[in-house]
Amino acid sequence: MSRSQKSLNSTRVVRLFNVNSLLRTLYREGGCSRTKLAKVTHMSPATVSRIISELVDQQIIIEKGTGKSSAGRKPTILQLNYEKIYIAGACISRDQVGLAIADLKGKILSKRYFQPYSLEPESLIKELVHELNLLVQETSINQEYILGLGLAISGIVDSEQKTLVRSVNLGWREVKIGEILEKELELPVLVENDANAAALAELWFGGATEVRNFLYIKTDTGVGSGIISERNLLTGPRGIAGEIGHLCFIPDGRKCRCGLHGCLETYLYAPDITRRYEEKTGKHLESIFHLKEKVQEGDSVANKIVDEAAEALSIAVLFAAGLLDLDLVVIGGAWGALGDDFLNLIREKTMDRWERSGIGRIVPVTGSQLGESSDLLGAVGLVIHRWLASPI
Repeated sequence: MSRSQKSLNSTRVVRLFNVNSLLRTLYREGGCSRTKLAKVTHMSPATVSRIISELVDQQIIIEKGTGKSSAGRKPTILQLNYEKIYIAGACISRDQVGLAIADLKGKILSKRYFQPYSLEPESLIKELVHELNLLVQETSINQEYILGLGLAISGIVDSEQKTLVRSVNLGWREVKIGEILEKELELPVLVENDANAAALAELWFGGATEVRNFLYIKTDTGVGSGIISERNLLTGPRGIAGEIGHLCFIPDGRKCRCGLHGCLETYLYAPDITRRYEEKTGKHLESIFHLKEKVQEGDSVANKIVDEAAEALSIAVLFAAGLLDLDLVVIGGAWGALGDDFLNLIREKTMDRWERSGIGRIVPVTGSQLGESSDLLGAVGLVIHRWLASPI
């Protein structure tokens, strides 16, 4: 992606602290006068006017009517131009790569998915760059107004170094994917674990927009979690906070594919669930979503699988709630989409344990409503969270 001299990402304009402070304030407030911007950001009126003038010239900020005044001239109200700033998002898993272009409100304007020809890092990254360039062309937006690319990827991520440290699903180790993409795309790139990104999606666009502390549990082809503490993502110094898939929650539980017994993933990992059902019944199970139908039909094997999954999740919820003092737990992926019957089963089991534990408070459990777009929205949320949401 070639950039002009006036590009958002090839000049200092957005990255300067003062400029970023103004953009964050406008993002939060929706609209402000120059006087209010100076007051909130603690900048001088002259500094605010100079920066605003440059941003208006670039059409990043627009003047939108006038406000009330007790005396004298009415102030001009300034707003972000949502048609001039965009975010690119990407998510990589073993079977699929997703790409999206979204606006600052998290509305996905266009998206596409493709199956990579190869899982070799060099090949997959080259294909991702090609597909993203095509998507930008198809949306007919000015590519110089893409604020950055957020990348959600399965595995352990060093977000500061923009490196995928290790991914069992992809078979990758120490891939500096952010650095490579920045060179290829000429865009700032943020990289994060997919469960952490999905937690940011819930924070910005999902069921936790008003919540300060919550846990997102990602289920499907793997199990992980994202921790939001005081509306910030908690990843730990080595990027492994939230890696709960192979923690042994259930004593003397089933043997996991990792060789341990009682791992959370043993009871939630989709391929293992379908295989176990087929071994017990001799019948094909299309996906976890079909367990709901089987339960409604009175299928005893399906009932046991669902009950075990709810049991495992209730233990994980209690553990996390007690450790982190949470306000909410969000179940994502296929298990979170099974509906209220399954969620109520988790709630009942959790409530029973809470009462016996003496913790004294019940943490709500809900399912994610973001569906298959959660990872892409999380990738978009990475950019919003970094550029527009941190404290001024």
